[in-house]
Amino acid sequence: MATDKRVIIVGAGPTGLITALGLARQGAQVTVIDRERDILRWPRAMVYLSSTLKVLDELGLLESAQKVAAWGYEYNLRFMMSGTVGRLNFRDVEDLTPYAYNLHFGQDLLAEIVLEAFLKLPGTALLWDTVFDTVLESDEQVMVSVLTAEGPRTLEADWLIGADGARSSVRKELDIAFEGFTWDEVFMATNVIYDFDKHGYAPSTMLANGDNWAVIAKIDNNHQWRIAYGEAGELSEEERLARIPERIQHFFPDPEQPYELLMANSYRVHQRSASTYRQGRVLLAGDAAHATNPIGGLGFTSGIQDADMLSKCLGGVINEKYADDALDWYAYERRRCFLEIANPTAIEMKRRTQEKNPVKRQEDEDNFFTLVNDRDLRRQALTSVFNLAGRDYRADWNEVYLKADEAGTTPKLGAHGGIVFSQETH
Repeated sequence: MATDKRVIIVGAGPTGLITALGLARQGAQVTVIDRERDILRWPRAMVYLSSTLKVLDELGLLESAQKVAAWGYEYNLRFMMSGTVGRLNFRDVEDLTPYAYNLHFGQDLLAEIVLEAFLKLPGTALLWDTVFDTVLESDEQVMVSVLTAEGPRTLEADWLIGADGARSSVRKELDIAFEGFTWDEVFMATNVIYDFDKHGYAPSTMLANGDNWAVIAKIDNNHQWRIAYGEAGELSEEERLARIPERIQHFFPDPEQPYELLMANSYRVHQRSASTYRQGRVLLAGDAAHATNPIGGLGFTSGIQDADMLSKCLGGVINEKYADDALDWYAYERRRCFLEIANPTAIEMKRRTQEKNPVKRQEDEDNFFTLVNDRDLRRQALTSVFNLAGRDYRADWNEVYLKADEAGTTPKLGAHGGIVFSQETH
């Protein structure tokens, strides 16, 4: 199934690498470039939700991921003001999905697993220490200018994918708007050694506690955990780092129990989406296309779903199984999933963990325990992450088309990542 079609992907994070692997498995010649010199090791995403496990399984990577991961079957929401704990257990949906659990391990380990599989395939390459500069597009190809240690180079391909993060150089080069807002606060991500298991903490735990909110998640089976929390945006980086010992003491169930701080990272948090995920022969994916706060893991999960759909749609176009409008469907559907599902859900989860109003806090607690105590609601909540996968181009575009036809309109997928309806009937 080899093809002479070439794809350049900017960004060697999970989104870029999974897209690359998916395309290479369909015979495309894929080159990944990244400005870094190696896989980054700082604290980043490390909880892999059920829909992500499905993608890894389809790529033949799930077993490798399982070997390095801690397994998570439970999610806790702890309302610290009242001392109550709401628990959801993924075993409630084992009859609905084979992925009734989460995996917990560092994003750098996932990159290693995907990269090893990618580079085993013919026509693949990864260029570290290579900076995207500009792109020129024609009807048939893209010419990508890059900067390397040896000097500037020009790479040619049929398609370019920007998976280079929220500060995407590809998106900026195309002058695509990144619509939305940036939160005032800064998120801190710390990796610590501490035995939260001893105190009954679930592998995924949220502390709803006003300004002292936190997300606490297991990283491995050796008592390494992630503690993420917020700091005032006006503080300097030095001040934020100096405050870590004081701040994380609030999150330990036994402050007298010893801990070890392994590493820490801070980052700005956004709720933004590109105005389009496709411009001609250039496509955006992951944080280059959209950015959300990390509470609930919906930003990272959305990026993996982008990679899955993009590799399938572009692979179908490359192998002449799909028409070009499959890429418009990708751009439309992935943007819809972010704006309608991931973005508002992440905003609401952030609000709930940080809520200070006592009346609203009680409402949140009552609503969550209504869910916990209702089997149907629990099962719906535990499988809702699969909605982030979006609708399938092959099956659902026809459904969208037929519904529009019944309404007396004609739908057309356009290169701006939207469906345009005219009032012409068939």
